[in-house]
Amino acid sequence: MANIPLIFSILFSLICLVSLYLGIYTLYTNPRSSTNRLFFAVTVALFIWSFGFAMAISAPDIGHCLFWRRFAAIGWGVFFSILLHFMISLAGRAYLLNKWWRYVLLYLPAAVCLSVFSYIPWLNQQQYNLVQTSMGWVNVSIKNYWDLFFILYYLSYTIIGVFLVKRWGEAGSKNIQKQASIIVRAFIITLILGTFTESIVNNVFSIKIPQLAPIIMLLPVLAISYAMQKYGLLNTRRSVRYAFLFGGQIRMRIIHYLAIALFTASILNIIAMYFVYGHKDLVATLLFSGFLAIAGVIFETIERLEKSRVFKDFIYAAIFFVLIPALTFNFIEYASITVWAHAFVFLIISIAMISRIIQIAVATSFLLTQLAVFLIKPDLLVQIDASDHFGRIGISAIGVWIAFFVMTVFRSKLLENAEQLSFQTMVADISTHYVSVGEKDFAQVTSETLRKTGEFLKAEGVFIYLFENGKETITCAYSWINEQNSPASVNKEIFLSNYPYLKRMFATAGNLEIYDINDLPAGEYNEIVQIMGEQVKSLLILPIENNNNVYGYLVLQSITRNKVWSKVDKNNLMIITNIFAGTIERIRQEQQINFMAYYDTLTGLPNRTLFKDRLRQAISLAERTSKMIAVIFMDLDSFKSINDTMGHEVGDEVIIKVSRKLSESFRKSDTVSRFSGDEFLIMVNNLESTEDIYKIADKVINTFREPFIVHSQKIYVSASFGVAVYPFDGKDADTLIRNADIAMYEAKSRGKSQYSLCTDDMKEEIVFKHELSNKLYRAVENNELILYYQPLVVAKTGEIRCMEALVRWYLPDYGMIAPNMFIPLAEQSGLIVPIGEWVLKTACKQVKAWLDMGLPPIQISVNVSVIQLRNPDFVATVERVLKETGLNAKQLNLEITESAAVKESDNILSTLKKLRKLGIEISIDDFGTEYSSLSRLNHMPVNRIKIDRSFINNLFKSEKDQALVRGMIHLSQTLGLRVVAEGVERKEQLEFLRKLGCDEIQGYYISYPIPADDVLKLFKHMDIVMRRQARK
Repeated sequence: MANIPLIFSILFSLICLVSLYLGIYTLYTNPRSSTNRLFFAVTVALFIWSFGFAMAISAPDIGHCLFWRRFAAIGWGVFFSILLHFMISLAGRAYLLNKWWRYVLLYLPAAVCLSVFSYIPWLNQQQYNLVQTSMGWVNVSIKNYWDLFFILYYLSYTIIGVFLVKRWGEAGSKNIQKQASIIVRAFIITLILGTFTESIVNNVFSIKIPQLAPIIMLLPVLAISYAMQKYGLLNTRRSVRYAFLFGGQIRMRIIHYLAIALFTASILNIIAMYFVYGHKDLVATLLFSGFLAIAGVIFETIERLEKSRVFKDFIYAAIFFVLIPALTFNFIEYASITVWAHAFVFLIISIAMISRIIQIAVATSFLLTQLAVFLIKPDLLVQIDASDHFGRIGISAIGVWIAFFVMTVFRSKLLENAEQLSFQTMVADISTHYVSVGEKDFAQVTSETLRKTGEFLKAEGVFIYLFENGKETITCAYSWINEQNSPASVNKEIFLSNYPYLKRMFATAGNLEIYDINDLPAGEYNEIVQIMGEQVKSLLILPIENNNNVYGYLVLQSITRNKVWSKVDKNNLMIITNIFAGTIERIRQEQQINFMAYYDTLTGLPNRTLFKDRLRQAISLAERTSKMIAVIFMDLDSFKSINDTMGHEVGDEVIIKVSRKLSESFRKSDTVSRFSGDEFLIMVNNLESTEDIYKIADKVINTFREPFIVHSQKIYVSASFGVAVYPFDGKDADTLIRNADIAMYEAKSRGKSQYSLCTDDMKEEIVFKHELSNKLYRAVENNELILYYQPLVVAKTGEIRCMEALVRWYLPDYGMIAPNMFIPLAEQSGLIVPIGEWVLKTACKQVKAWLDMGLPPIQISVNVSVIQLRNPDFVATVERVLKETGLNAKQLNLEITESAAVKESDNILSTLKKLRKLGIEISIDDFGTEYSSLSRLNHMPVNRIKIDRSFINNLFKSEKDQALVRGMIHLSQTLGLRVVAEGVERKEQLEFLRKLGCDEIQGYYISYPIPADDVLKLFKHMDIVMRRQARK
């Protein structure tokens, strides 16, 4: 029974080492985590507690025992305060300690215990009731106030901590629930056992046993450690299987193993000294074991420091330099017959650490130590027994193990290099394929790339998710799945509004690695499971990014095990994601270029180029199927007024909405195209009969029945369109489009919201106009243009006041061509400028000749096109013509249309003012056919207005027209303008206009347009008429 106290001392020493190892390992996993640091503090407190008990229980006398008891109180006094602090941090309740005074309250009981049970004995005259028993020194509590205080302290703090952890588990993920359950159960068991052994046994039963609290408290510490290993508690940083293959990680792993070996050696030393060699000097044994344990702590601590490698190497070298002689001299009485070989183990370690200073320190220390042993024990007879052989075998085993470890390191390094080379080869192959990949084969190449990537990294599934709809949706565009052990499919389309966690993650995260989805909170866990399935255990998510533009994410999944991807894996994958991103960007740019080439940028509809291409393809198909194709050329009516009155932005919105409605009205096999501006082309194929064409036309008309809503405003839009049908109106795309355009203009001539089918007459008219347009270029040169003249007479007297020059075109093959036929052609082709100059010069020359012949002073009136007025050289041309012909500017009258006078730009107004300064008179022709403002006319350099013939024709058909004519005459004369009535064909019209006070008359009743040769006869006839009227 005499060895029982020593057994307890050894047991408590083991608790010291185990608790300290667990604390160091936890700190090693993540030294920056506050929770990990608090757990380390818990294990340090338990270490002090256990070490004090180990020394006290087998102390030689009560004085020594009391000293070590007070030392142990440092550990158990602060243990429960630190433990509660740790549980608060673990449960995510750090906000409970957001004030400094709360820390004071938390650690106040610990300070009290340290004072009354350790530092200030006079506060507690009966700190301990120590009794020496066969099991060693035992403290039998006398249950004074301070003992009761401690009981209340540890019970309350433990219960509060258990409650916090329990609530944390209830609100957490599955893994957190499991972690919390293990910890809570461990603490409940500890609380029961601790209360029984510490407060009940020695006070109720006659047998006295040592306090076993440190041993019992190891249970929750082990529970936390187990939860850490099993479920990933305490923010541990997991490493992959071959993470130590990199230089710094190799050293870290070696140091870690060396520290474990020193901890183990310290335990083995205690066991060997007491049970093998039977040494009784417990202090010396514990001190040497403590030295080994402290050396292990130093190794682990130095490796965690943020210092340079050189600094760490010097520290390691110093430790090795001291450690070798310390181990050797501890067994100097046996001449270190066996232990001396440990230096070879350190030599192998120094090689693996790849540090010259460490190798020199180990070699020097080894040689100097052996020299010292030789000097101290030059001659010594020793007996080698079983223990020495076991020691040699142990050291040999350690050496073999380290040798195998070093070999594994370098072998793994070679394997890693081989894998890296294989990956580089794979990346080079992938890159080669993507250099020339296009939109059509991108999917095939990408699927093959995902397969290679998944097989290389041993993933069960690899996916590419791409953003759509302004990053509101992310879609699984490409995927590879290992069919042997992966789910059959994943969620293809994800609306991020339904997944707030993913939306937040994509907005903020870069690379994201989820080692175990069970670690996630419930909401996040449910989102991942909905998308990837319940079988998934681990995920790696990498952005596909180019120039800070994230196109989507590369996702790798593992379902067979919890997998960690190394930094090398992630770097390699980033190379692949860069290839993806670059290729996606290139293809999108190609798509954009293609879109700009074949689609309208405003509406997204096909443009005329793509329309023609599709029409050609449809014609090729129709030739084989004998089906008809309708080509519709559509123009929006009065669209310019929308732009002018509401702005171009509203106009663009109208175009967009019309495009959408048209697209919705036709089949996907048809094509709706924006031709230009407010014009659209529509192709409807596979028509069986002409009845289908009329149905389509009605459908187009119905499209515009309802108003378009733009900016909360109703806008009514109508359209006119023409229809050409294959094969009747053309057998190629250009002909069909041209004939549909012809039909559209025919429809617009009928008014708004009209349509017209292309006819032979239309096509013949277009051919005729085309021939005329070509012949018009030589009309002046061939002297085919002729001027006719029509008089303007004073309404009251019949005196000829002015002759209007009217151009005619005589073609030998066609006869006389009407002005309304060739003048528009001249304006379209730009020939109106040279033709207009010819008319002006010829008319001025002719009237000058008449004046020279003695005719009364008359004016010549010439019609001027708005195109001529826009010509910046027009005023100079008129001046030149007047100078060349010798005509006085007052004898010239230029007629412009009402639209030119009212609607055109200020440049034309400026031109008119310059002409008036020359003395030329200005008339407004066809007055009343356009919307005009008389107040604006008052500010224009105008001399006369000519009332349009349509009002004169309807004088006796409508009183409204009479009132309009009366108003125009009255208001014009009020403004100082002369009024001419055009189109007077009957005597009663003349008489009515005279009564209204109209100034001048023009029309067939007075004279038809006549050639220049007949003008003298006209003057004689008008002279006779005036004489007769005078006699009456």
